[in-house]
Amino acid sequence: MKQFLLFIILPLWVTNSYAQNIGIEVNVNVEHRQGGKAEFEREKYIGIHAGIRENDWTKYGDANPLDIKNDFLNERNVFLGRNTGTITWNINSVLKEDANRPGFVDLDHLRTEATRYRNQFSGNADFVNYIDRNNDFILAAQHHPFYPDGKLTNKGWALSQNDTEDEPFGTASGEYCAHFIKEFYDNGSEQTPKYFEVINEPIYGQFGCEDCGETDEAIEEIFKYHNSVATEVKKVNPSVMVGGFTTAFPNFDYDNFQRWEKRWNKFMDMCGENMDFWSIHLYDWPEIRNKRLMRRGSRVEATLDMIEHASKDKFGVVKPILVSEYGCQVHTLINKTWSRERDWHLLRSYISMAMTFMDRPQHIAKALPFIVVKATWGTQSNGSPYNTRLLRKEGEPESSDGDWIYTELVRFYDFWKDVNGTKVDITTSNVDIQTLATVDGNRVYVVLNNLNRNSETIDLNIKGYEGNNLQSVNIKHLFGRDGIPVFDQKTQTTAPTEVTLFSESAMVLEYVFENDILIDETSEETKYYANRYYLPINGTEEAFEFSDVNTAEFGEAVLRIGIGRGHQLSKQPVVKVNGTQVAVPTNVRGELQEDRDGFFGVLEIPVPYELLSENNTVTVNFPDTGGHISSINMRVYNFSSEIKRFEDDKPITSIDDIKRDNLKVYPNPTKGQIKVYWGEQTKEVKLSIYSLQGQLVDSKLIQPSALTNTINLEQLEAGFYLLSFEFNGKVINKKLFIE
Repeated sequence: MKQFLLFIILPLWVTNSYAQNIGIEVNVNVEHRQGGKAEFEREKYIGIHAGIRENDWTKYGDANPLDIKNDFLNERNVFLGRNTGTITWNINSVLKEDANRPGFVDLDHLRTEATRYRNQFSGNADFVNYIDRNNDFILAAQHHPFYPDGKLTNKGWALSQNDTEDEPFGTASGEYCAHFIKEFYDNGSEQTPKYFEVINEPIYGQFGCEDCGETDEAIEEIFKYHNSVATEVKKVNPSVMVGGFTTAFPNFDYDNFQRWEKRWNKFMDMCGENMDFWSIHLYDWPEIRNKRLMRRGSRVEATLDMIEHASKDKFGVVKPILVSEYGCQVHTLINKTWSRERDWHLLRSYISMAMTFMDRPQHIAKALPFIVVKATWGTQSNGSPYNTRLLRKEGEPESSDGDWIYTELVRFYDFWKDVNGTKVDITTSNVDIQTLATVDGNRVYVVLNNLNRNSETIDLNIKGYEGNNLQSVNIKHLFGRDGIPVFDQKTQTTAPTEVTLFSESAMVLEYVFENDILIDETSEETKYYANRYYLPINGTEEAFEFSDVNTAEFGEAVLRIGIGRGHQLSKQPVVKVNGTQVAVPTNVRGELQEDRDGFFGVLEIPVPYELLSENNTVTVNFPDTGGHISSINMRVYNFSSEIKRFEDDKPITSIDDIKRDNLKVYPNPTKGQIKVYWGEQTKEVKLSIYSLQGQLVDSKLIQPSALTNTINLEQLEAGFYLLSFEFNGKVINKKLFIE
């Protein structure tokens, strides 16, 4: 009876039984450095699309809690992110035209207004108390009235449209932006913005949609505008980073990559030398015209990889990527009242995309979920409120009565509230489970996110804390129930060996130990880019060179091949690394994008570390013609000592004197065939295969014909197995996952 009661009071997502499932392993003593970065940078990822002076924090009625700005920013450790309003308000509704320079702002008037603006800051607790929340915020200009198309400001004048050698197109707009930045910030006011975006979503802003008659000439004019504005801003503010083109829908593969050719590739060629960063917006569309058009997962990976590779190829460096908006647009609910259902769509996109950005800290400048505060300015003509609000009226959706309270979007910040510290080694047997692990003193945070639309059971193995007593485990699980978000929390005194992630759900496990975790090993990750990228696939073998690759005695590597091609075409090329064929997994991260015209994503291919050298040749051969290889890079991890993946701490036989060796089994996970590198010459090997429960599943004798042999295990069902290799007087055990 006690056993039954224990079962029914435990949340369904926490279990301790053995099962065949997805493996997650964490080595809490191994620091994971990516491009030299190891710290989890909260200010980079945990922000809100709001400014320090925003009226929404304090106006338009009382909030519950009353001091909601403090409750949100300080209590949840959130940072301010982006402002487009003040710079637009001043040029549109305040500042005069220079009487002697038609089309240019009166700089004397600007300085007067700037002094007044700065003086409002000092001594105002609503501003001053949040300075440390505002260190790397983004300033962005909107399309109107900045873009020189003759549209008048509310003061009755328009910025100059001239385009001459002395006054290139956009010079007047750039001069205003430059002096606004110089005069309105610091000197007793808030900090100068770290990032300046030249113009927000210019193609969408100019043409009204993505395919509404834009011409090559019009797009080139937008890019000329970027150059002029960047030049003017940097004349006056050399320390401010300037970037663009803040594209709304970067569908690089559209029209067989003509979208890439005509937009991003052209932008980099025309403006790249003047840009300090690349700026994009990324949105999922889960419900649009009876289709599900998602970016999260492999599509976002391919988008970012292509920008990185092009930047490296054209400029010799990967310039930072600024994701100044990301999230979700639910088109079936855009004109509807507030609902928890819509918030759940948004939350899934926020967390999934955030996990992608957090996995490339060396190249992401900042990533900002598009969540605004109250957005009363965005109320629609039918009275429906703006979709992506942090706060709503208590009476919603029935009425707009009551105090301002949190929408469900606050759960994004509740989920990430405590995560901090140094990133440590974590691995998954399935790329559909996104992972992150950090150590902060005596606390270990393990973050898991399920990209799949079905529940997944996770086998958890936390290692590297030997001799340090575990005191408790706090678990947060954010999931959907009947389309409504549920934020479940639980504390227990023992570490779960398994957890279940529900469909598209996310979980944070906080392990609290008696003493601080000792981090005494390293995993140094470097991302290498091939000598070529963006090649048409024509059914022939293509060779790529990776030069100056640094390796160590121990490590791992993953080859990433970005592809864009029709759904009917193969995603299974023959890939060889230095002449040795490697297995290409059939699984890709996230969805297969069936409702799109084609697949645009990344093939993530484990590479046996021993195949790598300083200079490497990778060949890729698809069996058919069509589409492109969009990018190709390799993530190489150099370990300070060997890391054993998915291996039991104890042998599965009664042999106690098992010796470790250099035997390698790959790929792992596998679809059924494995290669075994024996590490030494041997004539006969006895292979015994066990289930995780210790039952013998199969056994066979192998006569190795070389140092590496292929073994067929296709008869085994999907799941985890323990392989016991007995040869040359010793036994070596390996854990294997079959997909």
